[in-house]
Amino acid sequence: MLFYFIFLGVFAARKVMDQRLSNKNIRKLEATRNILPNRDTALAWLKITHIMFFVMTPAEIILLQRTFIPSLGISMAILFLLATLLRQWSTRLLSAQWNSKVVIPRDLDPVSTGPYRAVRHPNYLAMSLELLSASLMYSAFISAATVGVLNLYAVIKRIHAEEEVLFQVPAYRRTMEGKARLIPGIY
Repeated sequence: MLFYFIFLGVFAARKVMDQRLSNKNIRKLEATRNILPNRDTALAWLKITHIMFFVMTPAEIILLQRTFIPSLGISMAILFLLATLLRQWSTRLLSAQWNSKVVIPRDLDPVSTGPYRAVRHPNYLAMSLELLSASLMYSAFISAATVGVLNLYAVIKRIHAEEEVLFQVPAYRRTMEGKARLIPGIY
């Protein structure tokens, strides 16, 4: 259990570092580019989802005395690692355009390589898989279900808000129209 809680601490620290990078990228975009207006209401839901994960998961493990099931835990650790690699790949391709809000420059040059060849939002898929697998890694089934539902709602809201803005950019529309949002082959 100690190793899992260390893992959660490292995961939380990475989330904080991601937000710092996001804020830095937002400041740079707003200072140097013409940003399109948006009506994103999903950010609060995404924050609630992540807070619920970091509160519910350890609480469930301690209070309900969850145990590590090797076959489930190892497979979820592998899924978490793969999701993290997808997230890093996706965000690195976006480079300074990546941020956790809907801050999109009018002159956006869309990325169409790597996972963006197949889907529009690989980062949201990766984030969702990280939260799900991290909960199930130590058998936190209630947390996985609760956070999963909250995350699904938040991601759907975010994608709608983001695409409302992204599709105003002709280059994005040409590049991404007809591509799946999260899972290749499922529009």
